[in-house]
Amino acid sequence: MAHAQQHAASRRSAGRTRVKRTALYKDAWRSVASNGKRFAAIAVIVAVGVMMMGALSSISNDLRGGLDDFFDKTDMHDLSIVSAYGFDDDDIKALSEVEGVGAVAGQRSASAYTRIDGKQSSATVTELNDQGLDEPYLTDGRLPEKAHEIAVTEQYLTDSGKAIGDSLTFTLDGSTSVTQLISGASSADSSSADSSEESSESDSGTFATGEYTIVGTVIDPNDIVNPSGPMALISGAKTVYPLFVSPEAVAKTDAPYTSALVSVDGAADLNTYGDDYLALVERAQTGIEKIQSSREQARTDAIKDAVREPVESKLDEQKAAIAALPDGNPMKTAAEQKIADAESQLESKLDALPDATWIIRDRSALTSYEDVKTEGEMISRLGKLFPILFLVIAILVSLTAVARMVEEDRQLIGTYKALGYTRGETMLKYLIYSSAAVLAGGVVGDLIGLAGLPFMFTKRMLHILYVIPTYPLIIDWRIGIGGILLFLVLICGSAMAVCAGSLRLQPAELLRPKAPKAGKTIVLQRIGFIWNHLSFLGKVTARNLFRYKSRALMVIIGVLGCTALMTAGFGMASSAMTMMPRQFGEIATYDVMAVTKSADHEKAQKALDGDNAVESSVPLHLESATLSSDGVEDGKLTVQLMVIPDGESLDGYLDLHTADGQAIALGEGSEAAAVITANAAKTFGLDAGGTVELADAMMDTAQVKVTGVAQYYTGNIVVMSEAAYRAAFDVADDTDLALNADLIKVKGDDDAQIAFADDLAEQDEYLTVVSTAKQTRDFTKSFLIFFVMIGFIVVMAAILAVVVLYTLASTNISERERELATIKVLGFRKKEVHGYVNKEMLLLAVIGIAIGLPCGRGLLGFLLSQLDLPGMNIVPHVAWYCYALAALLAFGFTVIVEKATNKSLDRIDMVGALKSPE
Repeated sequence: MAHAQQHAASRRSAGRTRVKRTALYKDAWRSVASNGKRFAAIAVIVAVGVMMMGALSSISNDLRGGLDDFFDKTDMHDLSIVSAYGFDDDDIKALSEVEGVGAVAGQRSASAYTRIDGKQSSATVTELNDQGLDEPYLTDGRLPEKAHEIAVTEQYLTDSGKAIGDSLTFTLDGSTSVTQLISGASSADSSSADSSEESSESDSGTFATGEYTIVGTVIDPNDIVNPSGPMALISGAKTVYPLFVSPEAVAKTDAPYTSALVSVDGAADLNTYGDDYLALVERAQTGIEKIQSSREQARTDAIKDAVREPVESKLDEQKAAIAALPDGNPMKTAAEQKIADAESQLESKLDALPDATWIIRDRSALTSYEDVKTEGEMISRLGKLFPILFLVIAILVSLTAVARMVEEDRQLIGTYKALGYTRGETMLKYLIYSSAAVLAGGVVGDLIGLAGLPFMFTKRMLHILYVIPTYPLIIDWRIGIGGILLFLVLICGSAMAVCAGSLRLQPAELLRPKAPKAGKTIVLQRIGFIWNHLSFLGKVTARNLFRYKSRALMVIIGVLGCTALMTAGFGMASSAMTMMPRQFGEIATYDVMAVTKSADHEKAQKALDGDNAVESSVPLHLESATLSSDGVEDGKLTVQLMVIPDGESLDGYLDLHTADGQAIALGEGSEAAAVITANAAKTFGLDAGGTVELADAMMDTAQVKVTGVAQYYTGNIVVMSEAAYRAAFDVADDTDLALNADLIKVKGDDDAQIAFADDLAEQDEYLTVVSTAKQTRDFTKSFLIFFVMIGFIVVMAAILAVVVLYTLASTNISERERELATIKVLGFRKKEVHGYVNKEMLLLAVIGIAIGLPCGRGLLGFLLSQLDLPGMNIVPHVAWYCYALAALLAFGFTVIVEKATNKSLDRIDMVGALKSPE
């Protein structure tokens, strides 16, 4: 009997618990409908924060994933090896036998010149290898299959006006041919042995000459930068057109390979930026390094044998002829002496030949690979930084919303406690409310951030930077779920903190109306000459501002955040748009840079000296080089090396100075020293006095002391004196410096300078002609991506301002209904009631704007320090109109919100509001 009673009591208790919980759940969901504006405010802020976190992280993943897929489709090499003497089939076979190495291909390429729209332009002719490594990505037509077929890039067709089916011709630059290096040495030595004998016929070049038919359009996997985008313009490098031919186009099948391309087993299945990929490639590189010294020695011996054998063969023939002469004949003695001298000269030249040296490079040596890596990291960092601001605002909004709900439900909470509800059960309503708002906003934010924005941005914007044909839409649900959980924990935590204060009170206290705040004397009242001159409404406004400190602080923070975001956004545009004018107005003050072949420079220089349009010019040696540092793993940076001849000055052409304006002078001694630019110094963590490794175009390396870090906005240069260059690369004093460029000051305005540059470009002597005025114009046109970023920031700031201000304004009205009803009863008209409330909001907004403007300047500096764009050094610069526009927009958002909340003021029920709550 007792057991049955106990069981019945247990069932009744469980039933009551279910009824209680059902009532709580119903009340919680009703609160969502009855507090819809607050619910929407929390949901919108959460949606924006989660959206930005997901979108920026997804775009970063899509960018890297696009390059990884592109490399897989083109069988991009994992390692490449270059050597001044090239490679033979024995080298390729030895590499293929290394553990962990997959396919190995020897590749032949040569520098060349071709005519584009009547102008001579630089090109690189590359043979398609038999392993399919680094195969160009076909976009139209087909790849070359016969001897005189060729594939070109879309840029070549655009610049030349040609189409598939047309023909082109190119002229090889024999100075880069390994075969000519060997045959030239052989010819020189043989002529020493027999001065009467004609030198051997010069090598015709790696590839056959004549007309080639264009059969396809391709993308070069080694260079994916959009030639008309901002990344190409800031580099300042000359345009080199990639041309691809079939193996049948090779003139000499026994010609050495200029490089060896290596793929690593299993690497294609891994992400090219992943740690497991890097570790796998590193193991393969270690295996290659074990055979490196033996293959270098074998190649060195083969080169010396190739030089020695034809010379010794001729000498042996001459020895046989001399041996037939009778002993004692003066001619025989003289001939034998001549043979001995030739043999001695041959040995001296063989000893002077440097040993073969392999330079093994992974994908980090590719500029595009490093650019995508850097930009992916930059976007990912922004994806973590931006949501923090919205997370803080979301917490403030949720605190305000839940605090007001708790205040409105004060008597209900007291009733719950009196009925025996526990603290957890009472708090459940507010947890459900805040959780529902976070989940609703988070789901919407994930849908837009993980799929919507990446689709729009990836498909539209990334093509401005790179010519990768497709990008995968990689949805990382861990980021989406993680963002929701972050907001959920912090916002629900803030809701619990707000509820905890009321739940500590006794039911009797909660059931009574909350006593209003006691009046206090504010600071302003103590300042008589101000307080006494304020109107009645002015005094009320001042007292209310000090009375509701927390609400005033939230309005200020909301407007501050909005203003700071817009100031940073507009400042980013101002900084970017002034980058080129500052580059060519403060630093590179020349008007035109003209590059020739070394052999043509003297003729071009004479023409410049006699040209009336030229104000002045300075010749120099210009080449592409690579910076690296032992302290930075896999860190390589392509730079432009400028060597200034002895006796020449850069004054008026290149103003080298530090970021704080201190002038930097080139060293006059014979020390291997150079001036590097700020972007390069930042990459390697260098200061003046440090040391960096510099590799020239022939991959000769030298340790160079940094004598100064120069301010530079676009691209990276290294400037050396002629004496420093000779010391660094051991160039003999009796060898003339190969001049191949001029910095030119031109008479006239920008149009005259551009016209002068166009005239020079039509002359065959010039390979590249760059007008600073044209670069500035083109850069402004191509910087669309920055305007998109600015528009995005402004939209986010507008959402932030409207949501925060509307929430706080609505809360302010609901909290002061009795007060507002009272002044309406006292005869205040609509406009006076509006002014009574709106004046406080406007004053707080002005304070928020005043603080937000300098905070925006600080935010801009922080964001630009995180951008780390390759080759770009964007220095914060906020023009006055940026501040003005940000302030006007923030003030405008405040006015718009006030107009929207005026309707709530008009709808206040005076009788209902003034009824006693008791």
